[in-house]
Amino acid sequence: MTLSPDELVELRSTARSLLSRSSTSERVRQIVATERGFDLDLWAQMVELGWTTIHVPERFCGSGCGYTELAVVLHELGRALAPSPFLASAVLTTGALMAADNEDVAVPMLAEIVAGVKRGTVAFASASGSYESTQRSVTWSQASRGVRLAGISGFVLDADVADLLVVAARGTDERAAAVLVHTSELANDAINRVPTIDLTRRLFTVAFDGVRIPAERMLTEPGMRAERLLDGLLALGTVATAVDAAGVAEQALNVTAAYARGRLQFGKPIGSFQAVKHHCANMAVAVEASRAATRAAAIELDESPATWQTTAGIAASYVGPACSNVCALAMRVHAGIGFTWEHDAHLWMKRVKLDEFLFGSPGWHRRRLANDVFPALIEN
Repeated sequence: MTLSPDELVELRSTARSLLSRSSTSERVRQIVATERGFDLDLWAQMVELGWTTIHVPERFCGSGCGYTELAVVLHELGRALAPSPFLASAVLTTGALMAADNEDVAVPMLAEIVAGVKRGTVAFASASGSYESTQRSVTWSQASRGVRLAGISGFVLDADVADLLVVAARGTDERAAAVLVHTSELANDAINRVPTIDLTRRLFTVAFDGVRIPAERMLTEPGMRAERLLDGLLALGTVATAVDAAGVAEQALNVTAAYARGRLQFGKPIGSFQAVKHHCANMAVAVEASRAATRAAAIELDESPATWQTTAGIAASYVGPACSNVCALAMRVHAGIGFTWEHDAHLWMKRVKLDEFLFGSPGWHRRRLANDVFPALIEN
């Protein structure tokens, strides 16, 4: 089911209305200082409104829409700087479970994630944050009555509030595997927070040494099928963070333009000065282009699963740097106040910077994109 343009507008209006009340700048600052790091009441409202079900097919207890509709919510979450496990649980974990061949394991877990009964996250980066398959630092091997895991995964979103993890592991024969692990099966000191520049998102390392799970917990057959699942998950995360960054940049533009109209210098609004006009114009162009790029990427996720990696590469190549530049220009226009802790400019900048690099740097995505595109050009 695809929502009509009017229904998309209504969805955006509903999301913006809720977040404008429950994720104000003051509330965000309060929440990020708590131990949990997100607002449980807001999370419950998001679940009640069905945001966790939007892109999930009806046969998996979802609403049966798609990533185009999900992108509307992701954009508004970025615009409000909402600290939330939505990306980790409702986007990445559900994406992995929907792509799983082993539905006996995936479907019951997916139903609980969609209903908000449980939360999940994914652990598919190396300890150093690399997403190269050859660099995976979690290994798997056959053990009596199951699979043994060892090693550490890094850049794991919201691991401390997750009930289950989708883990990427590399076998002794280099075959990839995607397995489901309950956080209750980990050692007490397995999950450790890693400081990051972004206060609204929390990253962790997770150690899997000594973890044994039943072989039935593999989401798909090890090897190429698992590799395709993990590649799709990476593409999904890349597009989702690009959408988030576009939302942040849009808010930065709106606040900055309003400030430029109202801030007087030499008896005139600073927005009347040519240099400030240029900054605001460059911000507006970057925001509009980022919104167009992420909208197109979300549509591609719905319509062309075979090109997800290329879609993600294109989005990451432009949107991350463009939105980071928007937030940098916002700080310049605000001048001294924009560099203070009290202003939101630093929160915008830190959020988009993590968005830009969380699932691979723009340069890394461009190299992957070149490897995909140039051979195809040569063959043709």
